[in-house]
Amino acid sequence: MKYSKEPAFINRSQEMVFLKNWIDERPENILFIYGPKSSGKTTLLYRFIEENLSNAAYDIKHFNLREIFLEQYKDFIRAFFEIDYSKAKGDLKEKREYDLKVFKLTVEALKGLEAQELDPFVIMKKELLKLEAKGRRPVIVIDELQALEGIYLNGQRELLKELFNFFVAMSKESHLCHVIIASSDGYFIERICNDSKLNKTSTFLEVNYLNKDDTYYWLNNLEKESAIKKYTLTPAQIDRVWETFGGSCWEISRFLGEIMMYAEGGAVPEAAFEEALRKVVIQMRSLHVDYAYTKKRQALFAAINAAMQTSPCFTYAAVSASLSEGFYDEEALHDELGNLVSQNFIAYNPVTAEYAVQGRSMEIGLTMFAEMIGR
Repeated sequence: MKYSKEPAFINRSQEMVFLKNWIDERPENILFIYGPKSSGKTTLLYRFIEENLSNAAYDIKHFNLREIFLEQYKDFIRAFFEIDYSKAKGDLKEKREYDLKVFKLTVEALKGLEAQELDPFVIMKKELLKLEAKGRRPVIVIDELQALEGIYLNGQRELLKELFNFFVAMSKESHLCHVIIASSDGYFIERICNDSKLNKTSTFLEVNYLNKDDTYYWLNNLEKESAIKKYTLTPAQIDRVWETFGGSCWEISRFLGEIMMYAEGGAVPEAAFEEALRKVVIQMRSLHVDYAYTKKRQALFAAINAAMQTSPCFTYAAVSASLSEGFYDEEALHDELGNLVSQNFIAYNPVTAEYAVQGRSMEIGLTMFAEMIGR
C-alpha cells in the first residue's frame, strides 16, 4: 500500500552503533533510553530491531504501555499475556496456553497469577532459563513503563519496583536477558534509579531532537525520506520550519502532513504555509494558558522562561532563583516541575539533572505566554 507521506528515519548512526555494541555484550545492565517527547525514541527502537535482531537467535518482545490502560495488577497480567491456541487440541479449557511473548503459561497458571497465588517473577525466570537452554537470546523492550506506577502486589509490594529488581537479577546477576526501557519522563527514570538502587546497574542512551544539518537534509529530500511528492519546500520555508520546530521529528512530520492539503503545482503557497505555522504557535501558547490558571503557575512559567533565556538547559536552582519568595517551597517546586515533565511542557535529563523546554514550538509558546501576562 502506498501512502502520500511516510514516517522518516533520519541518520541516528551513532545511536544505532551504540545499540549494536550494547546488544552484542552479555547482559549485565538495564538500558534506559531517554529524551524529550517526539525525539524519535520508539522509531529508533523499531528500526534497530528490524535491522539487527530479526533472526532466530533473538526473542524480541516490544511492549508499548502508552497504548494500554493499566490501573491494577490484573491489568498488568492481561496486558502482557495473550491467548495462544496454536497448540490446543481437544478440550481448549484444559490445553490452551497464555503467551507472554517471551513466557508461556497454562490457563491454570494464569489463574494463579491473577489471584496472586503465584509469583510472576519466579515463573518468568523459569521461562527465561528454558529459552537459554534452547539457545535463544530474549530481549525485553518496554516503552513508557511509568504506566505501571501505583500498582501493587498483595496491596503491599509495588509492582514497578519488583519488576525492576527482577530485571536487575535477570541482567546483571543471571545474564539471562537484555532489558531496554524507553521513556520521555526523565523524572520517572531518576526516581526508579534512586528508589531501586539501579544507579550501578544501568546504562543510559539519550535520543534528542535532530540537529540542524539532519533536519535540513530531510526537508530538502521530502520525496526520498517521507515519500512526499505533492510539494517541495522553498529554502525560506525550510528555515521557518526549523525556526518553529527545531529538530522535533513528530512535530515536523505532522506539519508536513497538514500543509499537504494546500499544495498547488508542486509547492505550498506562502500565505497558507504561514497560517499553518501561526496556528501551531497559538496552540502552544494556549497550552500554557490552560495550565497556568493560578498566579503560582503563571509565576512558575515566567521563571522557566527566564531560565530558558539564559540557557536552553537549566537547573532547578535557576528556576527557583527566578521565583518570588513564598510561591513554592522546595518540595512543592520539585513536585510541580515533575508534573510539568509528565505533562510534556519540559523535559528532564536524569544524567545531567537539567531541564529543557519540550521543543522549539513549546519555547515559542512559553515566551508568548510570558509576554501576554507581562512577565
